[in-house]
Amino acid sequence: MSEFFLLKSIDAALHEATSKISFLAINPANIDEEKQKVLVDENYEPQFRYSNLPHNPDNVEEELDAVDDHDSVLGSLLTQKRDIFIDKCEMMRCIGTPKFSIFAKKVCGFPKESTLARAAELMSLESQNEKSVVSAAQAAHILRAELIHYGFPYIVKQKEMSSLAAVSVADKCVFIRKDACFSHQYIQRLIVHEIGTHVLRAENGRAQPFRIFLSGFPQYLATEEGLAVFNEERFGLLSAETMRLYAARAIAVKMSQDRSFSKIYKYFLERLGDDAAFKLALRVKRGLADTSKRGGFPKDFVYLEGYFTVKKFLEDKGELQDLYWGKIGVEHAPLLTEVTGLSRPRFLPKNQGFVDLTHF
Repeated sequence: MSEFFLLKSIDAALHEATSKISFLAINPANIDEEKQKVLVDENYEPQFRYSNLPHNPDNVEEELDAVDDHDSVLGSLLTQKRDIFIDKCEMMRCIGTPKFSIFAKKVCGFPKESTLARAAELMSLESQNEKSVVSAAQAAHILRAELIHYGFPYIVKQKEMSSLAAVSVADKCVFIRKDACFSHQYIQRLIVHEIGTHVLRAENGRAQPFRIFLSGFPQYLATEEGLAVFNEERFGLLSAETMRLYAARAIAVKMSQDRSFSKIYKYFLERLGDDAAFKLALRVKRGLADTSKRGGFPKDFVYLEGYFTVKKFLEDKGELQDLYWGKIGVEHAPLLTEVTGLSRPRFLPKNQGFVDLTHF
C-alpha cells in the first residue's frame, strides 16, 4: 500500500474513533434549574447533573489504541491527535468528579500569563449598547442567504439553546436561538465569525483527502476561534463589549482553578450583569458536580489567546489564506508543503464582510 493510501486508512480509523467523543457531553442536564437557585441566592453553589455518555470511553480508547503510527509529517499529527483524544476519554470518564479538572487542563491547555495580563486591561473598555431589532426568523433568513451565496447546502434552524448561535459542520447546520433578538452589528459578526471562519474552514477541509482537515488538527481550536475574532476585527465588527467578553472568559478560566462558582459569578455580576455572569461561571465550572470545588473546564481562553496568536502570525508575514486549508492551527501551516494530494483553499472570506440589512 502506498504512503498516501496508508495515511488515508489511518486518518479514517482515527476519524471514526474521535467522532464519538464530543465536548457537548460536559454540559449539565439541569442548567435551568440551578440557574434559578443562583438568581435567588448569589452565594449558592450549583450541583450539576450529567446525562449518560452516548459512547463508552473505554471502547473508544480501545479503538484509538488500535490506530497505527506513521513516520511522516501527517502521521505525526495524526498520532498527536490520537494521544489528545486518549486523554479526552479519561476526561469524559471523570465527568462529575474532581479528577475531571486534571484531564480537562491536559486536553485544553491553560492561558499564558501575557494573555491574562492583556485580558485584565481589556476589561476596562467602555461598552456601548447595540439596539436589537432583528428577530430570530429574520436572522435565519439572512444567514441562509449568505450560505447560498457560497453554494453551501446548509440548513439554518431556530432552536432553544443557551448560546445565541452555533454551527455544526458535521450536520451542515447553523443554529439560531429561537427567542433571541439581534442587533444589525451582531448579525454582521455572525456572518464573518460563523460562516466566514468556521464554515469556510470546514468546507475547505471537507474537500481535502484527509478527514483530519475537517474534524480538526491537534490543538487547532485556538486558531479556529482566534481567526474568527480577528475576522470580526478586520471588518470593524469587534465591539468593546464583545472584546470584554472574550477577556472575561480568559479571566474566568484562571479564577476557576481556585475559586468556586459563586465567587466567579459574583465577580462578574457587577461587571457584566447576571445573565453573562452566570454563563461565564457555568462555562468554566461545567464538568464538575459540586461547583464549590476547585477546577473546571478551561477551554474558553482560546478566543483571546488564539486572537493574539493569529495576529502575530499575520504580522510575521503569514498569509490569511494559509489558515483556510481546513481546521488547522497556525503552527501547522508551514508543515502542509510536506503533505501530498492537498487542494488549495477554494473558499475564502469576501473582501468586504457586510450584507445590506437596511430593509430589516
